[in-house]
Amino acid sequence: MAELLSGIYAVGEQGEIWMRQLQRGELPPEGEIAQAEAFLTGPGSIEDLALFFYD
Repeated sequence: MAELLSGIYAVGEQGEIWMRQLQRGELPPEGEIAQAEAFLTGPGSIEDLALFFYD
């Protein structure tokens, strides 16, 4: 469960950084966007969520 919450926090924190950049008219680096996308859609499936809740 701690790993799941940590991941959610990390995604939210990165989103805040990118939002501040966008407000200044700067686009986030494409490589960082691709890494975040891979993190969110990376290996695993919805069935793997049970591992976080029943450890």
